[in-house]
Amino acid sequence: MEGIELPFLKLRPMLAVSSPPFDSPRFISEVKWDGYRALAFLDGKTRLQSRNLMDITPLFPEMGRLHLQVEGQPAVLDGERVAVDREGKPSFSLLQTQGGLRAPRPDAPLLFVAFDILYHKGQDIMAWPLRERKRLLQEAVTPGERLLLSEFIEGEGKAFWKACRVQGLEGIMAKAKESPYLPGVRSRHWRKIRAFYQGEFFIVGYEPGRGRRLLGSLILAEKVGERWEYRGKVGTGFTLTEERRLLECLRPLETPSSPFLGEKIEDLRDPRWVKPLLSCRVDYREKTPEGRLRHPVYRGLIS
Repeated sequence: MEGIELPFLKLRPMLAVSSPPFDSPRFISEVKWDGYRALAFLDGKTRLQSRNLMDITPLFPEMGRLHLQVEGQPAVLDGERVAVDREGKPSFSLLQTQGGLRAPRPDAPLLFVAFDILYHKGQDIMAWPLRERKRLLQEAVTPGERLLLSEFIEGEGKAFWKACRVQGLEGIMAKAKESPYLPGVRSRHWRKIRAFYQGEFFIVGYEPGRGRRLLGSLILAEKVGERWEYRGKVGTGFTLTEERRLLECLRPLETPSSPFLGEKIEDLRDPRWVKPLLSCRVDYREKTPEGRLRHPVYRGLIS
C-alpha cells in the first residue's frame, strides 16, 4: 500500500470491556458481530490485517475489491469478517468451521461489516470523537455485496440488548459518542454486553482436575428419544468448595459404561462416567451445528 502502509504495520484494533446492559445518552449501541476482527487498508486496492497483525489478504480473494466501495482513500476501516447463516444471522460456528481463514461455503457468505474508520484521505482521524467518525464512515462507504455498515442507535441500550437476545444474536456493543479510537487499548469507552442463554443439562461424566483443580470439567448431555446426545463439557464457574461438593456427589455414581453407545468423543480427556441422575444449569453463548455448547459456564446443580 504505497504511501500509507508503513505507519499501519503495528496498528491493532481497539478493545472493549465486559458490561451488563445499561442506558445512557452518552453511548450508542450496535450489534456485537459474531466474527473475526480485521482492519481493512484501502488505497486503490484492499489489504486485510488480522487482530494479531497477520496479512490475511491472500486468504480472502473474494474480498479483494472492498476498496471499490469506499471514497476518500487512503483509508483504514475497522470491522469484522462475519459468516451469515441461512436466516441472515451472523454465525461464529460457521466461521469456525472454516477456521476463519478459508473461503466461505456457498451457504455461508463471508462479509466485512465495518463499524469504524481510522484514516480518511490519508489523515489519521483516531482522535476524532466516535460520532464524527461514524458520520464520516457513512459518507465514505457504499454498502454492497461484501461490505456492509454496522447500524447503531442512540440510548435505549437495555431495550436494544433485549431485542438482540430475542433474535438470537451474540449481544451488543455500547460505545461512548465522544470517545477517541485507542488502538490496542481495552477501554471502558467500548463495552461488550453479551446475551447468554441458560439451559439445563444432565451430568453424564466428569474429567479430573489438574494442579490446584480438583474437578476439570463436567460432561453434559441431553436425552433425545431413547439416546443420549453429547452437549460438550463445562469447566468454568466452579469454586473450590463447589468442586469438592460435586465430586462428593459424582463419585458414588461412577459407572464403567459411556452413555453415548460407543460414539467416540474426541475432546474428552480421561473421562469418568456417571449415572445420569444429576442435572445442572449452564449459561452458554450458542449451540454449534453439532449441538455443542459454546462458552459454557456452570451455574449450579438443580435440586
